[in-house]
Amino acid sequence: MTTRGGRFWLTPPELELEVRRLLGVGDWFDPCPFPRPEGWDALSSSWEKPWYCNPPFLKADGGGPMPFVRKAVEEGGPGVIVFSVPMGLHKLLEAGAEIHPAGRVRWLECETRARMPNPSYCALAVL
Repeated sequence: MTTRGGRFWLTPPELELEVRRLLGVGDWFDPCPFPRPEGWDALSSSWEKPWYCNPPFLKADGGGPMPFVRKAVEEGGPGVIVFSVPMGLHKLLEAGAEIHPAGRVRWLECETRARMPNPSYCALAVL
């Protein structure tokens, strides 16, 4: 379950089948269930293995995907997390690109060459 604009959005059946194929399982733990049990906090709970997480898309709907991405890394696998990616990245992945983290990059301003005050996380797509 994910939320967008205060509405809940469930994983479509065809994506569930793909996730089951990727994990090689028939069932999994869902840290973002619908309906959510009263008092449930996926970010402070342990996730059973294997897990499948369809987190909130927007910060206004529960913090957005980044806290769940951090939790997924902390929990480790096997598990699958779903999150939106820019169209360009999606096309690169479809084309077989290898994605490598480039860390936080402090870009240079064109004319002054002054470094950007707030670095942004970047990745390299190798085709």
